[in-house]
Amino acid sequence: MITERSLHPLDETLMHQAPWPFHYAATSDHRFFDRYWFVGVDPDGSASFVSGLAFYKNMGVCDGFLCVLQDGRQHNARFSRSLTTDTVGTQVAGLSVEVVEPFREIHIRLDGSATPLSADLVYTASLEPSCEAHYIDSRGGRVGQEITRYHQPGRWNGWVDHGAGRIEVADWWGTRDHSWGYRPGVGGFDRSVADPKAATTATPTSSNSAMMHVAMVIETEDGWISVQRREDGAGRLTYDDAEAVLADGTRLGLVVHDLQVRFAPGTRQYEEVRMRLHRADDRTFDVTLAPLLEAWAYAGTGYDGGYRDGKGLGAWRGEVAEHDVYVHHGLEDVRIEGESTSTGHREQLVRVTIDGAPSVGYCALMTRGALPRHGLL
Repeated sequence: MITERSLHPLDETLMHQAPWPFHYAATSDHRFFDRYWFVGVDPDGSASFVSGLAFYKNMGVCDGFLCVLQDGRQHNARFSRSLTTDTVGTQVAGLSVEVVEPFREIHIRLDGSATPLSADLVYTASLEPSCEAHYIDSRGGRVGQEITRYHQPGRWNGWVDHGAGRIEVADWWGTRDHSWGYRPGVGGFDRSVADPKAATTATPTSSNSAMMHVAMVIETEDGWISVQRREDGAGRLTYDDAEAVLADGTRLGLVVHDLQVRFAPGTRQYEEVRMRLHRADDRTFDVTLAPLLEAWAYAGTGYDGGYRDGKGLGAWRGEVAEHDVYVHHGLEDVRIEGESTSTGHREQLVRVTIDGAPSVGYCALMTRGALPRHGLL
């Protein structure tokens, strides 16, 4: 049993930020999390994978996932274990994440012992990371979420297998993030901000107000760009963080102009996103984004009430390994064994055009409620 006398290997460092051993979070909020997230895609759009692993110290839980999307079928593997049995190893049920070199190389393995999925993937950073501005959202007398997160694009090599043979991963584009803090949708007691079902479970301390959130990572000829942007139902910005990182590590401010979204008729899935970006060195970029393949249905990873118990990420459920296959029949028609299923929020890998030059990237666009400026009622 972990007690206030239990020491962690990091307790030998001079990195303490609270008067507690590293086994303890500096807050007792049950939603505290610390998560790795990764995505990779074949630039031709034939296949993609998404993976993640997280610790929830105040829930005593470690969980993780690896999913593969190919030919309209999303193969999901989700895992959970007690964190108290191993508070150091970043592994769960055969899924492991090894930071080989900080901010440079990461190794993901899934041994296939618990589900049909397996993988051996190496991420290599192509450019320096970008850390978002510290984000805090409070309402109704409670801090709804407070997080720090950094992003970093790179390339993937290795292989993945969803049970039908290996898919070779050779110089696939990808990005990753590492985030920590507290947010809704952790521990099984509320819904995440982007969860489509959040509006039905709102309380005075967890809003169901209209919003659109854009998260984007794209590369330019001389570096890369990170955009995090949220607006309310009236189109007013409530969070705006954008940065350009050049190949030599120089960081420049970035302003987003004239963001336009065209949604597929009758859906909340976009067909195209356009914007103009103005960098602090007075360079401008005209950017167009369009889906590269189907949008990930994030309930398959465990987010947004995922897992068979419906509790989502960070909930105590003992030792668990789950597998299922989502079939994408349409933009908002996702099924398991022929039956419609809740998708959770959606995230999209994209074809990118920057000043006429083609590329690939990532653009999640999450909506809730009426957004008349964008034609959503």
